[in-house]
Parts: sequence; structure tokens; C-alpha cells
Amino acid sequence: MKMKKLVLCGLAAGLVGCGGSSGSSSDNSGGDSNISTVSGKVIDGYIIGAMVYLDLNFNNELDANEPNVVTKEQGDFSLDIPSTYRECAQYVPIVVDVPEGAIDTDFPDTPIEDAYTMVIPPQYALSTDEQLYNLTPLTSVVWNEVEKELRESTSQELSCESLLEEQELRDDIAERLTEQELHVARRYNITVDELYGDYIESGNDEVHQIAQDIVPGLQKSYADTRELINQYPEADFAWVEYFMGKWDSSNNNYKDVWYRYQFVQMSNGNLESETHEMSGDLNNKVQLHDKNTMETTVRDGVNIEKTVSMEIAGNAYGCSVSEWLETISEDSSGVRNTVYGQAGDWSDCSSLILSNTFTVQALVTKDYDGSDLISYSEHSYDDGNDSGFSHLIGVTDTITASDLTSVRNVIDTDFYSEEGHGADFWSRVMNEFGENPTQVMTSHNSDGGWERLTNYKDGTHKTECGTSETDLSEANCSS
Repeated sequence: MKMKKLVLCGLAAGLVGCGGSSGSSSDNSGGDSNISTVSGKVIDGYIIGAMVYLDLNFNNELDANEPNVVTKEQGDFSLDIPSTYRECAQYVPIVVDVPEGAIDTDFPDTPIEDAYTMVIPPQYALSTDEQLYNLTPLTSVVWNEVEKELRESTSQELSCESLLEEQELRDDIAERLTEQELHVARRYNITVDELYGDYIESGNDEVHQIAQDIVPGLQKSYADTRELINQYPEADFAWVEYFMGKWDSSNNNYKDVWYRYQFVQMSNGNLESETHEMSGDLNNKVQLHDKNTMETTVRDGVNIEKTVSMEIAGNAYGCSVSEWLETISEDSSGVRNTVYGQAGDWSDCSSLILSNTFTVQALVTKDYDGSDLISYSEHSYDDGNDSGFSHLIGVTDTITASDLTSVRNVIDTDFYSEEGHGADFWSRVMNEFGENPTQVMTSHNSDGGWERLTNYKDGTHKTECGTSETDLSEANCSS
């Protein structure tokens, strides 16, 4: 089945379209200077004879007052929008009705037998910076959920006029859409513009396949996120992400099934997340894949962070319960004491009812520049290997900052140092922050491995690996 696309340019009122233009007061050709134009193509092959119109009242029907035009050769159209509706063009959808008898140029001798409809969302519901907009399954399913929310959240009938009165609602929707798109970009390492681009025509088969795979999850992600925000209205962050994972035991990735990830952060340092494997129709949770909680308190100059993490491991769950005690300063130091073991379920894990347990203590240093963590070191000591700070295990209720400052006296915090201080494993991290890339994180460890992770503003990232800082490359990460 081919993917239907509607390509639009100049979607915002007053913008110049693809080969079209908006009128101006200096236009001496006799044209209407108050008319702006939205131009583009309807593609499923090129569609000739489709009706394109501005749906001012959201009824998916062409009404007498709604600007409209029929597509011509190569699917081209130029939709003239009078000044009366210029502002509306940013807030209402453009509908394309493909009737029986229309021509798909891929099959010019076989007129279309089954009519269908496509929709391009209003400009505020698209975050792509491209002037060329493509209707793909991504834009379609997202718009379905946006329109559903609009109908549920407004007391009036949907129209250009009613939406103009809903600035806060439009802003909320735009923010959630932007966040959802970034989640997708980070998960699949593709840009939002690629997702909304004409990836079929460009021959980008990888993005094309991802787009097809994630269509059902996008709609559920948006709907469930809205429900979660309503459930936790005071949360700093709350979202749901459905994603199609691919499990590879050697690389510790997901199976080729659907998963549902949920994240809620009530305040800084206090959060909960969980991932469930889902049924194929996304309606039922098959099993818990992982769950994580963090609780943070501050007392006597000490940041006290407790984390509980559990992840499926065969027929049981691997569980870790950690207490992280660190001083509150720009050059902080502390210890992280972690108990590892196997648990039957989340209740056992969070209650420390575990089998095959062992304890690891890590000595940690951090250096901040304001709120930015610019360097980090961690030296881990397994059971039987005394770090010299074993007396700081199990003292959460009595710990003071002075108990922890001496950690920094025994650890070489220089990023390039390879001093292990007797640890079973160590790692050092250096962070650099900017506009784009937003973060470059370089690390090396006692195994001799080096890695550099570069995060970009559009949500994508690049990972480079090597045996030294000078030979870091993406190619080394696949070997």
C-alpha cells in the first residue's frame, strides 16, 4: 500500500508559496493585494482532480464560503486565501478530498475508484522549520488526536473564531507536540524535519520504515500523555511514549515488539518511570520490562538520593537499590552504596527481598559550573575490596557533609588521569555545553575504552568510540 502525501508550501498567512506568492500593495498587475496563497502538491503518484479547501468550521465538508481549488497536472494547486481568512489559515486544517474518478499519475489509465480524504494540520500544530510540509501518516494521526482534544476542551463549536480565543490551549498543544517529536527523534535518532519530510521521494528508506512502524504509537502517546498530565497536574514533567523496540541480547536492546514508557517527575530529584511490553494492539500490558524510582532529600549540607531500579532478566528481575550521599557544592564529593540482587517483582525489589546479593561502594566526585556538571569521576569497589569508606554504608540518617569531603582528598579528579586508587572499576566524564551541539560528553574508563556522545538541538545524537581520545569515531562503536 502506497503512502499518500500532501505537500504544501507557504502554509502561514503571508508567506510565499512554492512558486506562488502573496499579493502586496505594490502589485500593479491588478490582482487582489489582500490575497495570500498556499501552494503545493497532492502526491500518491501525483493526484489530478482532488479538491483542496480550508476547513474553517472543522466539519470535513466543503462549505460555500471556504476557499478551495482543484489540483491540476503534477498534483499542483494554489489555494488563494482572502484577507478575511488570512489569520484563520494558521489555526484551521486544510482538507484534501480525493474523489472517485480522480487520476493518480502512477496509474493514468485507471481512475481512482475509492474516494478518500487527507488532512494537513494547522501551522501551530507542526513544529518543523521546513517551508515544505508533507502529509504523512505521522501528521495525520497526530492531528486526529489534536482535533479530539480541541473538541473536548472547548465549550464552543470548533471554528477559526473559537480557536483564536484559545491561546493557552493552542500553546499547550504545541508544547506537547514539540516534546513528543523530540522523544521520537531521541529514540530513533532522526530529526523532526526528516519525519515530516518527503522521505519517499528522497529515497530515505530507513526513515520511511520508521515512520510506518511508529504510526500507531504516536497516536497513543499523545492521548496517554494528555491523560497522565491530567492525573499529575502538579508534576514538573509527565509523558508517555509508545515505541517499537528491537531486542538484541548482545547489545542489550529491546525485542521487536511494542513498549510503553511512562515518566513522571514531581520535583527535581523525585521521579518514577516504568516500561511495559505491550500487546500488538497497544491496549494491554504484557509484562513489566523495567521500573525506576528516585527520592531525594537534603539535610545538613548533604544531598541524599535513594534510587530503586529493576529490569527483566530471564525469568526474574535484576534489582539494584542505591543510596547516594554527596556534599552540596560546586566541587562535591560523596559515596554511592548499591545492593544488587534478583527479585521476583517490584515489591520484593523495593523492599530489598533479594537473592544472590552483593554490595558495591563507589567514591564519586563532581565539578559544576553553575548548574552544569562539567566533570565527574566514579571509582567502584566490589565486595571484599575496602575503599577506605566502608564506614559510610548504612549511615543515611546520621551522615554529615564533613564525613564526605575527605573522599576528594584521595581521588585524582583530573579528567585525563588513569589513576585507579585500587578500585575494581573506574570511569571519568567531561561535559561541554553549547547551543548546538547542546552537549558533548566524553568519557574513558579502566577497561581502556573511550566514548564521546554528542547531543544536538533537534533531538538527534552521535556516538563515537575508541581506545583513545584521538581515535574516536562512529565506525569503532559497531565493532
